[in-house]
Amino acid sequence: MSEKKTSEAQKRATQAYRERNREKTRKQSARSAAKTFINKYAELDDLNELKQLISEREINLKG
Repeated sequence: MSEKKTSEAQKRATQAYRERNREKTRKQSARSAAKTFINKYAELDDLNELKQLISEREINLKG
């Protein structure tokens, strides 16, 4: 039978951190998913579409 590697106290602390920092953890998760998609699954047409979206987003953020 496998042993638990994470203590209950650590699990509670991790959950409390995630609840206090929801937006930060949501952003980290989305960023990770985007990197995974780009590095493992994206094809050339996907990358071109993403470049266009990035360019538009940069324009919106600048003004």
